[in-house]
Amino acid sequence: MDPPLEIETYMFDRRSVRGLLILCLVIALAGCSTPGLVSIQIAPTTETFIGGRGTAQFTAIGTYQRGDHPETKQDITSQVTWKSNAVSVATINSSGVTTSEGLGTTVITASMQGFTGLVTGYASVTVCEPDPSNPTQCAQ
Repeated sequence: MDPPLEIETYMFDRRSVRGLLILCLVIALAGCSTPGLVSIQIAPTTETFIGGRGTAQFTAIGTYQRGDHPETKQDITSQVTWKSNAVSVATINSSGVTTSEGLGTTVITASMQGFTGLVTGYASVTVCEPDPSNPTQCAQ
């Protein structure tokens, strides 16, 4: 003899709720154990080359979040993809070393795939002529 329809519906609902609760628990635990990159800070945030050619080292610091745990930071300089948006002003290599090439300003980016997509940090490089009255400053 088959159970009444109400009992079958009740059993299905109870199993569905139990399955959803287990799924939510698994997702929560997986999110807690897998760190996700949430931001990138580039240091220094600005670099100025006054007259002539020069080089500078940029460092990328990644901030990782694990669920509700405190965030952690680590040096990811060698893991990011470096880019200059104006290579006629300054270039940057895969190690984060930038070299001035010509007068102007460019934006340096450090990008890496994070938990929710591409994460990018920014810095700026200015290359200028020295001010004749104050050689440690850019000419206006």
